[in-house]
Amino acid sequence: MALERTDDPALALAWAEERLGAGNPVAFLLAPRRFGFIERTPEGLSLTLTGDEWFGACFGTRPPLRDEWRRCAVSASSFGDHLLSLARVDEWDFFTRRVASGGATAPADELHDDDAVARFLEAHAPHSAVWPGHHEVVAWYGASDAHGLVAVAALVRWESGYHVVSSVATRTEARGRGYGARLMDGVAAAALERGVEWLGLGVAHDNEPAHRLYRATGFELRAAFTSYGAHAHAGPH
Repeated sequence: MALERTDDPALALAWAEERLGAGNPVAFLLAPRRFGFIERTPEGLSLTLTGDEWFGACFGTRPPLRDEWRRCAVSASSFGDHLLSLARVDEWDFFTRRVASGGATAPADELHDDDAVARFLEAHAPHSAVWPGHHEVVAWYGASDAHGLVAVAALVRWESGYHVVSSVATRTEARGRGYGARLMDGVAAAALERGVEWLGLGVAHDNEPAHRLYRATGFELRAAFTSYGAHAHAGPH
């Protein structure tokens, strides 16, 4: 089995695009300050981020593996509950959307009251990944009805320079009425105005309502990850 390896970020991204297409998960995850290398064989490709704790992201039927990883995410994993010395933690899916592929939707309203956003998340999405004050948040966006704020979402810039939508939440009693879809389209329009080409987002594998929302607003499933780790958390951050 021929193994190739590069620590050149530009070549690494080219390899990932060749194997996984444009706007792929590797492009979102490849943080330049923590980039170690990419390895590939005819049957798989693996990204390794270094730093305080090594992280791996794997694709293909037999991706190259590293004992040094303390966390990793494997797309379409066939490794079961254990990978090397790591234990299975959870399953999550990664979606992407080319921003310019949507219609002529107006940008969503930008929110500037962090306290109001935090109160909304506490009431309707207390397990959100990103909260006001997080250093990666570019802007918060929202939708309102006659009763006030009805949906929120954050545009986040990861270390790679790629942008994701995070902490998408709709007021509990207003779910299923289209607010989430309008907000997602509005966030994409706002991102386009900021010069963003691709948006990504991660969601729990079993969150079917969120999957339906993201597919309905132009997002495509790009990786069904199983996370493994030596600790409780095994995602990319």
